[in-house]
Amino acid sequence: MAWIGWKVLDTGQYKIPLQKLSNDEIAVIDEVCKEFSDTVKDEIIENGTAAKELVSKLLIQNLNRNGIKAEEDQLRYLADAAYLATYAFGPITYLLEDDNLEEIAVIGLDNPIFVFHREKGWLDTNVMFTEREALIDIINKMSRGIGRRITLQNPRLNAVLPDGSRLHATIEPVSDLELTIRKFKKSPLTIRELIRTGYSYDLLAFLWTVFQNDKNVIICGNTAAGKTTTLNALFSFVPANERIILLEETPEIMIPHKHQIKMKTNPQLGIEMKDLIEDSLRMRPDRVIIGEVRSKEEILAMIESMNAGQARGCYATMHAHSAKELVSRLRYNEVMPSDFNAIDLVIVQRRFLKFNGGGKVQETRKVVEVCELVESRGGIVIKHLFLYDPKKDTVVRTPAKSRIIEEIAFANGVDESKIYEEIARRSNYLKNIITKSRDIQQDIVSYSSGK
Repeated sequence: MAWIGWKVLDTGQYKIPLQKLSNDEIAVIDEVCKEFSDTVKDEIIENGTAAKELVSKLLIQNLNRNGIKAEEDQLRYLADAAYLATYAFGPITYLLEDDNLEEIAVIGLDNPIFVFHREKGWLDTNVMFTEREALIDIINKMSRGIGRRITLQNPRLNAVLPDGSRLHATIEPVSDLELTIRKFKKSPLTIRELIRTGYSYDLLAFLWTVFQNDKNVIICGNTAAGKTTTLNALFSFVPANERIILLEETPEIMIPHKHQIKMKTNPQLGIEMKDLIEDSLRMRPDRVIIGEVRSKEEILAMIESMNAGQARGCYATMHAHSAKELVSRLRYNEVMPSDFNAIDLVIVQRRFLKFNGGGKVQETRKVVEVCELVESRGGIVIKHLFLYDPKKDTVVRTPAKSRIIEEIAFANGVDESKIYEEIARRSNYLKNIITKSRDIQQDIVSYSSGK
């Protein structure tokens, strides 16, 4: 196979820092890559630094053997190219290192690699794959950690990379050849960043109060709306000393709590999300987080967990464009109207296109609904507590009376007005620390403990 299976282009909105190579340089790199493969054979070099050193050594030996002189800069980019082709993941290596990217997409050969930038949206790059076997080799190197390969007998592959990114790939006969990688921020979203997603100080103070009490919350939205990253940030409101059980298909949740147990599904072993939810009932958690609820079995297991009252709160994310769509989906999957009482709060976050001042459209993520679901005469009434106001570009409180506030007030033996006063104090407190504090999480803990 050709080791250098990609080509650097003159065009591209996103520039991958790769040097264009001449045919002679490609020939040298191919020889070095073969020598590298023969040297390591079936051994796995776990250390990237060791791999770079070996590649550089083999490159210099090859050049000397063939009487080729190379400048220092040329030695560097030839060694980099050989390293990317052998040990690393080719040009995708650079893309995985950029925390501003959310998605990496390869759509067959001889097409530019595309990336989704957090601020600029979809961009084409200056690199394309040209060799089928080279791309398949990179896909299989990425999935090596789970012991799986993409082949003609297994043309679909889903894997989790060491950094937590999700990989999906298909080949013939499912597709011509495609690779999609969903990346996640290395550092979790913060309360400060939620303000840019339309969360008002009033809403954050309300959620702070909810998350500190025994309430079950579902965050829903469309694909890539930021449901999980928002849940990560909102867990800053949960006391740091609590025991948290995380149930996920793909590890995405990053919370600051030290006492946390992460459990993953494993379809190959027949371990599904409903099995993990049932296991959590025996683990004495303070909180249970379900990373993504999809199937009927998972939905019913989630409702069972919420109804069981076995933790101070159960939290889940689901795909639904609105609260109305969420209700329809739950009813379709045989959730009884009486069971909706187990869901204390629904947060809807959406990813959509919005016109900016220049007449162009820009993708944005906003919280659009915060509501309670109330059973009424065999049906479900959606009671909106906060709604997105496009003109103000934030959510605003509605006049609706909140069942949650009523329950919190009753549990604490005070009037509802006292809870609203506390929410107002927390709102002002957040306004003050959001621009000044270096450690918002610690400040929230200090406020909650009365320090």
